[in-house]
Amino acid sequence: MSDDTDKNFKKPTGWPRPGPKIGKPFGLNRLRMGILIGLALGGTFGGYYVGRFVRPAPPPATVAADQKPAPVGIAGTATDNGQPHAYEQQLPRNIVVEQNGVLVRLALPEPGKTLDFGVNDTPDEAKPEVAKNPASPAAVEPATDQPPAGMASSSTGGKPTAKSAPPLEVASRPAARLVRAIEQTQTGADAPPPWLRYVMPVTWSDKPKIVIVIDDLGLDRPRTRRTMALPGPLTLSFLAYADDLAQQTQKAHAAGHELMLHVPMEPGAGNIDPGPNVLLSGMSKDELLKSLRWNLDQMQGYVGINNHMGSRFTADSDAMQIVVGELRQRGLLFLDSVTSGKSVAHNIARDAGIPFAIRNVFLDHDDDEAAIRRQLNQVERIARQTGLAIAIGHPREKTLNVLDTWLKSVAGKGFQLVPVSSVARVAAQG
Repeated sequence: MSDDTDKNFKKPTGWPRPGPKIGKPFGLNRLRMGILIGLALGGTFGGYYVGRFVRPAPPPATVAADQKPAPVGIAGTATDNGQPHAYEQQLPRNIVVEQNGVLVRLALPEPGKTLDFGVNDTPDEAKPEVAKNPASPAAVEPATDQPPAGMASSSTGGKPTAKSAPPLEVASRPAARLVRAIEQTQTGADAPPPWLRYVMPVTWSDKPKIVIVIDDLGLDRPRTRRTMALPGPLTLSFLAYADDLAQQTQKAHAAGHELMLHVPMEPGAGNIDPGPNVLLSGMSKDELLKSLRWNLDQMQGYVGINNHMGSRFTADSDAMQIVVGELRQRGLLFLDSVTSGKSVAHNIARDAGIPFAIRNVFLDHDDDEAAIRRQLNQVERIARQTGLAIAIGHPREKTLNVLDTWLKSVAGKGFQLVPVSSVARVAAQG
């Protein structure tokens, strides 16, 4: 039998090549291997999708009784679409109103309550006290040693958080005139300063004025574009360190909005990064001017600047003197965002004789549509009472949603929407 087998045996040619035997030791055929590979790939991509898009919200953080809570942003959380919030601490929930040469700082009432400006039928004991001797030096500067209610003192002061709302603060001011910026075309030595040259002209009316400023523009391109599409004129403040500022700001101006530069300034909290080339208190004059000039040179066609963060920097008189001096040389205005109850920025600007304005209300201190609508109601009440309200918001989904509707109705409510340059004040000289 073995002889016949040996005679009929043929040596294999090697072709076709035998199939792989990878799964044979494990009892796997091609079908079973395909199923396993499919399950593995499905689990990998499915896990990525769940982790990326449907991950659960983190549990609320617990804080020990003897431990201070971490600083929070405007919305009370750490980030907004991957970007840090605009401010490093709870912002002062107060209103600053300047009218007829008098600066009044009011504590905000609870949401939905009526604002009391101490006018008309207000009882005498509820009215803010005006300095007895307006001409005295002590009456010129406001009392800024107490922060707004519920807000911690500056980290440099080391004072505890205020336990109760401070009294209404009123300080006499040198007479200030409301400057209505108009479009001018002079060139050369007779050219108007940038704060007049780059205004967004408006037809003046006798209606109460409202200024809406949107900060932090330029980094989030989709939301910046959506902000530009809102009805205006708005005042759009672009971060100095955003990319492609020339292209973005040209589109914003073409859409009918006025431009400002959002300059990063030192916050009160040391664990928040305000951005590159931030202005720091304690810098030498040369270092500070170098950082400031870098910021100011990042874009053109803007009327002035306002502070990004800056709760510590805007409370530093010496540092603000340097900033205001440079703004005066360049012909720019300053909008004090009032991110701290201790801000002296608007006082320094006023005393230097440069155009200035003061924020009255933050729209999105709370990142909630109902809260934003309440803030807009505050804006309307202030405008009716004083003739002017300046509000600051940010390019967030909820803010833009509410503004998209509100801006379309503001004229019908009897208000005039204007850019910040048209309501800038310049202290009378001499």
